[in-house]
Amino acid sequence: MPVSLSRRHFLKSSAAAALVIGSGKYGLARTRHADEFVDYDATGLADLIRAGDINQAELVEVVIRRIEALDPILNFMTTPAFERAREMAGTIPDDTTFAGVPILIKDMVDVAGLRRTDGSRLLATNVPERNVAFIDGVEAAGLNIIGMTNVPEFAGGFTTNNNLFGETLNPWNLAYSPYVSSGGAAAAAAAGVLPLVHGTDGAGSNRLPASTCGLFGMKPSRFRMLSGEAGGGHDRTKTNQAMSRTVRDSARLMTFTEDASDSPYEPVGLVEGPSSRRLRIGFVTDAPGVVDVTEEVQAAQTRVAEMLEDMGHTVVEAEWPGDSVAFAELWPLYFATRMVPLKAQVEALTGVPVTEADMLTGFQASFAAAAAKVPPEDSARAEEFIESLPARFEQAFTDIDMMLCPVMPKSGALTTDFDPNETFSPARIFSLLGNLKFTGPVNFAGNPAMSVPLTWNSSAGLPIGSQFIAPVGADRSLYELAYELEEARPWKDIWAPISVKNIPV
Repeated sequence: MPVSLSRRHFLKSSAAAALVIGSGKYGLARTRHADEFVDYDATGLADLIRAGDINQAELVEVVIRRIEALDPILNFMTTPAFERAREMAGTIPDDTTFAGVPILIKDMVDVAGLRRTDGSRLLATNVPERNVAFIDGVEAAGLNIIGMTNVPEFAGGFTTNNNLFGETLNPWNLAYSPYVSSGGAAAAAAAGVLPLVHGTDGAGSNRLPASTCGLFGMKPSRFRMLSGEAGGGHDRTKTNQAMSRTVRDSARLMTFTEDASDSPYEPVGLVEGPSSRRLRIGFVTDAPGVVDVTEEVQAAQTRVAEMLEDMGHTVVEAEWPGDSVAFAELWPLYFATRMVPLKAQVEALTGVPVTEADMLTGFQASFAAAAAKVPPEDSARAEEFIESLPARFEQAFTDIDMMLCPVMPKSGALTTDFDPNETFSPARIFSLLGNLKFTGPVNFAGNPAMSVPLTWNSSAGLPIGSQFIAPVGADRSLYELAYELEEARPWKDIWAPISVKNIPV
């Protein structure tokens, strides 16, 4: 689309400076502007840079202004990296894919020289010395890191809230959370601060926030991506990729962040559009147990199934391959083995019991204390269930190419639905895990999955995403279908009320 104003007019003229507002969260005076660049995705912004309509340094200032205006409302940032981004601007070759467009990174991955906290007081001063390989891929794509986004402590909360930075709010409805650990990133993208943001997905965190915030969210196959771990290995459940306002931004980033040299799968490569292949899609209406799917979520997925049939795909009824009750019961028993070392670390550092140390949120501290009491036979039972999920999901794809189901049973979670300082109990976490029953098992199975924003205006005023799951390694087919869905029901220009589109910054 054409740029309506010249960059010099937009960035420098007094006509664009409509109103000076307060000092803001970062102690800088701000001037409100009508933001002429908000309608562009990251690919489009890179094209503007190459065309000379804006340069990298100017775009950094545009994004900083957006952050300063909207972060005090939504609280999606943890550590700004404004000076780092300013220093990098102009040094990134314009012929890279993203040509210096800024990006926000989730505060759960190592970026050299940037504080990584995982949303915890325990890591409040942790500054990694080196990038993980995934971040090397992000920077090779030509993206300029401008800061870190908020997370629940160690991704263990059920809203995006912690004791170090506070709570992130959903730009569609401030009474709601963007939800789980990529919530800060999702809030920023939904607010138009940036069109492409990094996220990790360990139990749905690139899909659940994408659903509640109206974004495209991708979870790749296990072991496909460049390592996001400091030791170069791969977490059993967590993968790195992105949430975005367009499919093409995520697809382009994939070409730099997948590990094409050391992967058990054929490389995805650059996916530039839909396939002509018609799919046989299994429609899962519910995964019985724990939390029921609401009528509006059910109706939304039914409309998507009907749209798929109109597009020429075959949609058949399918059953959920997991066991929702077993997942909610056994997930905490499995993760208890990870909490015990955390308990030991806190107690060695402070010399007091983990629940008295005031280093972790109340929920995480009490979970860690309970984890130390989990009998070995319970951990073994949980491990056995987790090990069964890959075969269960493989069997589910025997006669279908893809699966359609809800991302979560309801449209979203109120900020009051979870307090990070409440006390852990098996009954409480069992109920909370009901909202992850469509996403968490997919991580353990290793399948790729995506949340696609195809339904709007839920009773809470939130979007409702649709989840598509593919066989292990079939990430490319997800991108191809996503392009087709994007053409059929475009979503890029549907904006949250609290966004750069609706609030001059």
